[in-house]
Amino acid sequence: MTKRVAVVTGAATGLGRAIAEALAADGAAVAVTDINLASATRVAEAIARNGGSARAWRLDVRDAAATEAFYTEVEGALGTPTELVNNAGIYPDNTLVDLSEAVWDAVIDTNLKGPLLCAQPFVRRRIAAGGGGAIVNIASTAAFSARAGAGHYCASKAGLVMLTKCMAMEFGAHRIRVNAVAPGLIDVEGERVSSEYKRNFLPMIPYGRLGVPPDVARAVAFLASDAADFITGTVLPVDGGFLTGRPLMRAGSQ
Repeated sequence: MTKRVAVVTGAATGLGRAIAEALAADGAAVAVTDINLASATRVAEAIARNGGSARAWRLDVRDAAATEAFYTEVEGALGTPTELVNNAGIYPDNTLVDLSEAVWDAVIDTNLKGPLLCAQPFVRRRIAAGGGGAIVNIASTAAFSARAGAGHYCASKAGLVMLTKCMAMEFGAHRIRVNAVAPGLIDVEGERVSSEYKRNFLPMIPYGRLGVPPDVARAVAFLASDAADFITGTVLPVDGGFLTGRPLMRAGSQ
């Protein structure tokens, strides 16, 4: 592949923006997509000011027809996509006993169905182009460690981990690698995570700090690059060691 064209969903803010910027810095032309076109446009313009190549599109990853039409536009504007980062996701707080069907459907449709709908037209185009390419799904440590008030989110990310493995198995024959990154608690400006929650979470991170968006972006950029050519079907936690276990010492232990 002589020209890298990367699609990043949910790229208007936070992790998605950092990922789009990292891929652009690596030389990819980036399709910056988000349901909020104005915010996506600001990201694309910032990338261009820094010497990168990017263009913004509005994309609702839950809409199969709109996703197919989007890929056709990207091909005409930037070229056939070579990389896809499924980052778009939502994470409302709802206890299971009071969880409405509508909220459950919104989380599953965005976080689990969305990556499939974005991957299908991407893979068809990669096959038509002769194969090759990379998909990176943004999962979460919530796929492996439950959190109260996030049953829908945890289930969606656990499903995405298994979807990643199934994609890797099916698409490998076409030399399309599929991996996932599982961020831990990432300190993203403007997101609704209380200071108290961060303070309580910090002792569970062996590395001793919260993550920041570039931590995740660097991992995604690696998995999307040729340096990860023989890596597929894996999930890379970016969590400072959170998933290693619980920092509890038995009474009396030395």
